[in-house]
Amino acid sequence: MYYEDEERLLNPDLFHVFRRELYAINSDLEVTLGLKYVPTHTEDGIPIRKLYVSNLPPKTTRSELFGVFAQYGFIKSCWLRMGDKGPNRPPTPTYAFVTFSNPADAHKALQAPIHEKTLRGRNLKISPADSWHQPTEDADGRGRWKPRGQRRADGNTSSSENGVQEHDINNIDRVSENGDEAMATTSTTEVPVNVELQDQQKCTTDNESCYTILDVLNRDCLTHILAYIPIRDLIRSERVSKTWQNMVREYLQGIRIFKTSWWQHVTVMLTTAVLRRILQRVGESLTRLHIDHHWSALNDRTAHIVGKFCPNLEELKIVGMHTRNWNPLIYGCKELKSLSFVSCNKLTDSSLVQLVKSESCIESLTVANNTHVTGLFLTGSNPQKLNSLAFYNCYSLQGTVLSAAIDTLPQLTTLKLDVCPYTMWKIIPLILNKLPKLEELSLSEYISVEMCFSPQCNDAFCDALATLTELKILNLSRNIYITNAVLKRVAQSCPKLESLNISSCNSRRSLPHPGVGDEGVAAVCRGCRGLAALDVSYLGALSDAGMRAAAALPRLARLTARGNPALSAASLACCLAACPLLEELDVCGCDAVSEELVCAAVRALAQRPRALILRVAGTNALPNELARDEYPSHKLLTVDHLDDRSNPHLRPDFVDHMFDDSSDDSFADIYDQDDFDEFFGQDDDLFLDEDLDDFEGLYQFGLHAPDIILL
Repeated sequence: MYYEDEERLLNPDLFHVFRRELYAINSDLEVTLGLKYVPTHTEDGIPIRKLYVSNLPPKTTRSELFGVFAQYGFIKSCWLRMGDKGPNRPPTPTYAFVTFSNPADAHKALQAPIHEKTLRGRNLKISPADSWHQPTEDADGRGRWKPRGQRRADGNTSSSENGVQEHDINNIDRVSENGDEAMATTSTTEVPVNVELQDQQKCTTDNESCYTILDVLNRDCLTHILAYIPIRDLIRSERVSKTWQNMVREYLQGIRIFKTSWWQHVTVMLTTAVLRRILQRVGESLTRLHIDHHWSALNDRTAHIVGKFCPNLEELKIVGMHTRNWNPLIYGCKELKSLSFVSCNKLTDSSLVQLVKSESCIESLTVANNTHVTGLFLTGSNPQKLNSLAFYNCYSLQGTVLSAAIDTLPQLTTLKLDVCPYTMWKIIPLILNKLPKLEELSLSEYISVEMCFSPQCNDAFCDALATLTELKILNLSRNIYITNAVLKRVAQSCPKLESLNISSCNSRRSLPHPGVGDEGVAAVCRGCRGLAALDVSYLGALSDAGMRAAAALPRLARLTARGNPALSAASLACCLAACPLLEELDVCGCDAVSEELVCAAVRALAQRPRALILRVAGTNALPNELARDEYPSHKLLTVDHLDDRSNPHLRPDFVDHMFDDSSDDSFADIYDQDDFDEFFGQDDDLFLDEDLDDFEGLYQFGLHAPDIILL
C-alpha cells in the first residue's frame, strides 16, 4: 500500500498539471510586478550551461547564432538541428543547442531582454536544456567536457539503457520563459516515439566541438581576406573540409565582378574548360564580366558558356577574342544591358544583328578597333532600349549606312564616333540633326588631312549643334576641324553642358584654318555656366586672357590645362579664388607657372575650405627640395610635383629633331669619315699582302681558314 500511494503521488500527469499552474502564476507575477524567475540549476541540481533555442528563421547558420549569443560570454559549442530534406525541399533548421563555458553567462543570456535575442526579425525562444543534455561538472565546479569518442560511447549506452525513462521524462511539456510551450519535447500523440528517441540520441552523441576562427569572424572580414586569394586557389581549397567548402561557396556566391585579366598571374593558361569551371561557381551571381585576358586560349564555346552560367549578367566586355557567333548571349543572359567588343577581329555585322534586335534588352553597345563592322547591323533592327552607341577606330564604318540606321534609334542619348574615317565628318551633321535628345557626344581624334577643310562643312556642323539643346557632355579633343566658331555655337545652343574637352584642337597651327583660342574659350565660359569639368590642354592660341574667363564658372570642379607654355600663375590664381567648388587643378607641363600658384591655393583654401589637389609636375612651382619647406601649406591641400601627366609630343611648341639635319642627334653625324677611321682603322690595314702564299698570315688578322668561303 505504501508503494501504491507513492506512485499515485508521483503521477506524471499530476506533476505536469502542477508545473503548468506554477508557471502560469510565475508569468502573472512577471506581468503585474515586473518579476521574472530564471533558474540557475536544473531540477536535478546541475548548473545550466546549455540552452535550447527554437523559433529559428529559415537558412539559419552557426555563425549567426554565435553572433547573437557571443555578447553574453564564451561559447563552448553550438549544435544546429536540421530537418529532413526532400527531393524538392532543402533542409531547414528546427532548433539548436548553445553551450556556454560558464553557467553565469548562460544565466545572463536567459535574463536578457527579448529584443536582444532576435534573428532576421524573429524573436528566438530560449529556455534551459534538460538535465541529461547539461554537461556534468567535477568537485571544483568546472565543466567536465568529454572527448569525442567517449561522449559518443556514453551517449549510446545511456540511450540504450534508459530509453524508457528518457521517453517518460520527455512526455512532460516544458514551458519557456514567456509561458509558451517549448518545441523541444512534445507528447506522444504529436511526435512518434522512435523519432523522438532518435533526436535525443543525436543531440547526446553529437560532437560538441569548439568553434574555429571561421565561426568568430563575420562575413565582411572573411570577404575582405578572401579577396586577396586567387579564385583558382579558392576552388582547389574546397576539398580541405566541409566547413571550409561551405564558407568558400558562400563567398563565391557573393562575387559580382570578375575579370579574366586577374588570371594572368596564374601559371595555368586560361582555356574555355577552365573558364567553365569558374563560371559554374561564380556565374550565377555575376553582374559584370570582363573577358580581357590577351594571353587566353578561349574558343567559340565561350559564348555558350557565358550564356548558360551567367543568367544575371548585366555588363559584358570582350577583348581580343576571335569568335564570330555571339547569339547564345541573347538566349541565356536575359538581363544583359552593356556589351563591349574591343579588338575582336572576326566580329562582323552578322555577328551583331541578333544582339540588337527589337526585343533585345541591351542599352549600351561599344565596338572598338575593328575593321569589318560597317553599321549595317543597325538597319531594320529597331532596338527599343538601345540608348548608347560607341565606335572607336572602326575604319570600315560607313557614314551613310549609320545615318540611315539612326532613324530606328529614337531613344539614343549617347553617341561616340572617335577615330573614324575622315569621310565620316561630312555625314556627322546629318546624324546629329536626327538626335535632338542627345546628352553625350564624342568626336575626338579627327586628325587626318586627306580631306581639305571647307567652310561649308564647318557651317553645317555648327547648324547641327544648334539642335542639341540637351547636351551635357561634349568631347572634341584632338579634332583639327574645331574652331572658335564651333565653340561659339556650343555656347549659344548647349546651356546644360557640364563637361567639355577641347584639348589639342589644332594646337600646332599646321593647317591654314585657325584652331581654338582665347575667343572660343571665353565664349564657352560665358554661355555654359553649369560647366563642372573643363579641359583646355595643348592649345597654342590660349593665353592668360582666355584662362581668366574660367573664373566665371561657379560650378567648376575640375580644370585641366596641361602643356600650355603661355599660361602663368596669375590667371590660374584667379580661378582658384573665384571657383568655390574647384577640387582639382592640373597644370602639368606649363613652364611659365611659378610658385605663386601654391601660395594662391593656400589663400583660396583659407577663405573657402575644401579638399584641393594641385598637380604641378613639370612646372616651376616647386623648383627644388629645399624651397618646398619654405612655402605655406594647408591640411586640405595636396600638391603633386612628381607625376607628370603631360605629353610632350602634344605641346604646341614641340619640335621633332629626329630627322633634322642641323640636329646633333641626326643620322648624318654617324657617317663622318673621321669617326669611321677611328673605329675601323685606316683603309690600308684592311687589305692583305699579295705575297702571302699560305694561311699563316691570315691569323694575324684574326681570320681562320675554315671560315673563308671561296667563290
